[in-house]
Amino acid sequence: MMSLVGKMSDSTFPKSIAVLGPESLVGSRFCDMAENNFRLIKTDKNKLDILNGPALSAFFSKNHFDYIILFAAFTDVDLAEKEKGNKEKLCWKLNVEAPQNIAKLSKEHNRKLIFISTDFVFDGQAGPYNESDKPGGNPEKISWYGQTKLEAEKILSGILDDLITVRISFPYRANFPQKLDFARNILAKYLEGTLYPLYSDQKITPTFVDDLFPALDIVLKSKETGIFHVASSSVTTPYDFAKLLLEKFENKPVKITEGSLKETMKKESIAPRPVSGGLVSRRISSLGFQPTDWKDGIGKLLSQNTQN
Repeated sequence: MMSLVGKMSDSTFPKSIAVLGPESLVGSRFCDMAENNFRLIKTDKNKLDILNGPALSAFFSKNHFDYIILFAAFTDVDLAEKEKGNKEKLCWKLNVEAPQNIAKLSKEHNRKLIFISTDFVFDGQAGPYNESDKPGGNPEKISWYGQTKLEAEKILSGILDDLITVRISFPYRANFPQKLDFARNILAKYLEGTLYPLYSDQKITPTFVDDLFPALDIVLKSKETGIFHVASSSVTTPYDFAKLLLEKFENKPVKITEGSLKETMKKESIAPRPVSGGLVSRRISSLGFQPTDWKDGIGKLLSQNTQN
């Protein structure tokens, strides 16, 4: 049974966090913003193979930290779909087996685990979803990526009473050449002249990656546990997001092609996506942090890119 809400028993504010996946799109920005506030123990995939049980155990034994945050994951939704149902493949091992081992070690060593999850754990039939909405639904409407993250959520909450699960949605940020995200991929395709049709029938609430650090900072200070959503306070569509992004970028009206997710999933072999998806960030808002609205996020993204 997944825990929605709880309270930590310790009274001291944590000062050290182990970061698995500090080189990732989201993890690297968290580290940039958190390094002056916490002692970070950063270990990337070249230093620690999270699929290696003995290496994981040694990491817990050799390092002292209050929290461990898991950014490392298999996140390519369409590539994951090619592994659907196969628990011997990388997606399942990275998204389910590794987190399960980390949770067991966290319990054994009395460390607190922060698990990064996704709105893809919902079937996308009745979103946007708040933290009390039950994930899952029609398995035919949930991608294999989403199913693995959902399974991990269930397993981890069964191991740890004090688990913190943070769900995000369509993350985007500035200045990360190693990997394109939701927004910068749109910009890149537009500049190349290869921009594909953008869905106007899909509800989304994109997450401005810079929100992760202040959101987690306030969660840890509050001593609250359970599930938190960090995503735009208002709903948009990929089409509307892209149109505003490109018009702000070009400083003039632009024309882009409108597409339909429902029609695409009928005709093309792509992984299922939530059609009526997105997240409502009630709990983090109640603690005093309001995630960045997607319109404001676009402005911040372009401003940060201009400054560098």
